[in-house]
Amino acid sequence: MNRFKKIFLSILGGVDVTFTIFSPILLAALWVTVSSLENWTEYFFYTIGLLATMFRAIKIGFLQHD
Repeated sequence: MNRFKKIFLSILGGVDVTFTIFSPILLAALWVTVSSLENWTEYFFYTIGLLATMFRAIKIGFLQHD
C-alpha cells in the first residue's frame, strides 16, 4: 500500500471515530434545541445521549488495547 492510501485511510478512520463518538450527543443537542427543556423527557434524551457518547468513547478506547 503506498503512502497516499495509508494517509487517506487514516484520515477516514479518524473521521469515522469522531462521528461515532459524538453522534449521540449531537442528536441529543439537536433534540433539545428543537424542543426546549420543558419536560423531564427532554432531560432524559439528553442524558441518554451523554451516556451513549461516554460508552462509545470507552468502547473505542478499549478496542485500541487489544
